[in-house]
Amino acid sequence: MPFQPLEPADPQSVGPYRLLARLGAGGMGRVYLARSAGGRTVAVKVVRAELAEDPEFRERFRREVAAARLVSGPHTAPVVDADQDGPAPWLATTYVLGPSLTEAVAGHGPLPLDSVRALGLGLARALDAIHRAGLIHRDLKPSNVLLAADGPRVIDFGIARALEGDGLTSTGVVVGSPGFMCPEQAGGGVLGPAGDVFSLGSVLAFAATGVSPFSGETGGTDSAAALLYRVIHDDPSLDALPEELLPVVAACLAKDPADRPTPAELAELLDLGATALGPGWLPRALAAELATHAAAVLDLDVPVAPAAPADPRPAVPHPHTRVSEPAPTGTVRLLAGAPTQPGAVPADSTRPGTAAPAARPSRRLFLAGGTAALLAAAGGAAWAFGDSGHPPTPRPAPEPTPTAAPATGPSTASPSASPSTTRRPGVAPTPLWTHPLPDTLNGATPLVAGDAVYLYGIGGAAALEAASGQVRWQLPADPETAAAVSGGALVYNGDNLVKANPLNGNPLWTYAPRTTGSMQLQPDTVLAADDQAVYALCRFQPLDAGGDPDPSAKSVPGVFALSAADGSVLWSQQRKPDADTDVLAMLTPDLLLYTDSLTNLVARSRKTGEQVWFAATDALAPQQPVADADRVYCSSAGHGLQAVDLATQKQSWVKPPPAGSKDLWYAPPTVVDGVVYVVLGGMTLQQYNATPSAPPALIAYQAANGQELWRCALPYECSMNTAPVVVQQTCFVSTDNNGIYAVDTTAHTIRWTFQPGLPGGTAWLFSTDGKTLVASQDTKVYALPPV
Repeated sequence: MPFQPLEPADPQSVGPYRLLARLGAGGMGRVYLARSAGGRTVAVKVVRAELAEDPEFRERFRREVAAARLVSGPHTAPVVDADQDGPAPWLATTYVLGPSLTEAVAGHGPLPLDSVRALGLGLARALDAIHRAGLIHRDLKPSNVLLAADGPRVIDFGIARALEGDGLTSTGVVVGSPGFMCPEQAGGGVLGPAGDVFSLGSVLAFAATGVSPFSGETGGTDSAAALLYRVIHDDPSLDALPEELLPVVAACLAKDPADRPTPAELAELLDLGATALGPGWLPRALAAELATHAAAVLDLDVPVAPAAPADPRPAVPHPHTRVSEPAPTGTVRLLAGAPTQPGAVPADSTRPGTAAPAARPSRRLFLAGGTAALLAAAGGAAWAFGDSGHPPTPRPAPEPTPTAAPATGPSTASPSASPSTTRRPGVAPTPLWTHPLPDTLNGATPLVAGDAVYLYGIGGAAALEAASGQVRWQLPADPETAAAVSGGALVYNGDNLVKANPLNGNPLWTYAPRTTGSMQLQPDTVLAADDQAVYALCRFQPLDAGGDPDPSAKSVPGVFALSAADGSVLWSQQRKPDADTDVLAMLTPDLLLYTDSLTNLVARSRKTGEQVWFAATDALAPQQPVADADRVYCSSAGHGLQAVDLATQKQSWVKPPPAGSKDLWYAPPTVVDGVVYVVLGGMTLQQYNATPSAPPALIAYQAANGQELWRCALPYECSMNTAPVVVQQTCFVSTDNNGIYAVDTTAHTIRWTFQPGLPGGTAWLFSTDGKTLVASQDTKVYALPPV
């Protein structure tokens, strides 16, 4: 755990951090030990100049900035601070007081059984958090595992992906380590999360025996080619492994990825109650070394400025998004600490342009009364100092993790959860309330209107109190019921169309099939509603000689409007015989606008129902159109994004997908205060891994002319069916498997990710009253504050 003094060519500061010493250097840059004005000790890495000038590297680095911020947990390494756009990109992580596993084994020999089991438990939890964020570590090895007093830390997750690409292969960086790669990675195959589990098994074997299970008889001096061959073809050497660890490690090292346990399953296998993570998990000698190193770090003062002028390039004054960064092998300490608010100066930092606080006494003074606690830590007592390397300051209790609730039951409110609740930056807020959905309403769409949240879907409809999530009423389950809510009107359709009282769900009127001329007008899907009318698809069914519907005659699709007051027909219009019935609609003051899966945007008069105009969309499926006073925004040719002028019916501007990226397209947009927000994505996770230069992104365009204002890279698998929702200064983006991304529309970075359970399920569906996000997925609906 050594560090070296600064050299004359080193900068005095990076961003808001004063440099204390050198920690090391690697393929991406140089790493320094540094301290903020408020006393936080961090490791700061400054990217090498030649990499900083490479646009391809910059783009990949930005993507990893966004991705790494999604990872959180006590055994991972979220980043404190970063600037990925300055002349010399840099990032900062909290400095961890602990050696790498490589250093620990080299200095003290293999770890005892209980320490190895605790190590495996911590690493399994770390991988679970990494995989849930949509990342694959790809280089889990002993030097990327740090041993802190309260448990292990995994570093460098996801950064291997940033180092890939033709522009960087000449730097000598190798992604993955031969002795710890999985067979599919060593053989150049498709790498998935199970590959990290294989690497974890190799790391545990190393921790218990001191050598890689594929090192052969030479004890670790084999060539890379020999190691790769053994990983692919040979069985691991586990003879020296303690018997208690053999089943777990052997399962991790299965050649077939499908035969390996998941990180969650592995955590259950290792968490047998006999081993606890926390003070005392390390052998006494290692704990004593940590205490000695902690004292040395605490005693470091900011050095006197070097005689030679510092290189001004790394001295970038503004922090940006928080990321994870790789540590060079050996002495780099990148560590888990609470990230600060994206785009904001850390709470304990001096803002650019303000004077630094007066010099404080030596850090040695803080050891008065604390040395005994440090020495006690060496014997297994509580660690007196936090990971930051200075006495802990009062901090709020950790945010509780949202837990699963039964499929039915009352809403659960969180009294402490509010927009003003203090919590660690980067951590998602606790929901204001959570409501379990019955089976009949699984996957229901929420809509906030007034003081209620309406939920509607194939299985019925319900209303909740917007403030508390308590049930106001619920319609009887009907497998053929769907509903729409708008302008205070609740309308649902099964065999008939029913308008219900939004206060109690009781029917106000019912529209049953009615005869008009030689046709029966049969109701179909509700499209939209307001205080004046209900708009819905319908079918014109011919009548037989007796005046009854003729089942042998083909019906004609149509659209009609009903009076919101009594359900009487205001107008009806036939559509083309092959018109699509899979339709999404919205209202403007004059028009009913809807899209279908036949690549049309149709505009009909709200007064007469006549088709006024239409525009081509080339949509993959019906895409919810959105409009402001001047334009409607929807899909365009090639699955791009277009704005159609409502006055001229002409295309105002268009954004095609990136050239050559046939798998990228635009999701449904939203427009707020003259800005169009839209997700560009659509690839599968495998496609993104194979195309690192094409990450999904939330993009903001000027509504008037389509000028791009900013974009924020998003980590994989965004839902391409749900439009983003803007609540105050936060834009929420839906995913199918990775929760909800909350993007700061001012800093253009991800604030936090809400992920209440394990990955999986359908896309999140959103609604808002302008103050709160209401989001539903599968069996739950949540109310979340915007910050």
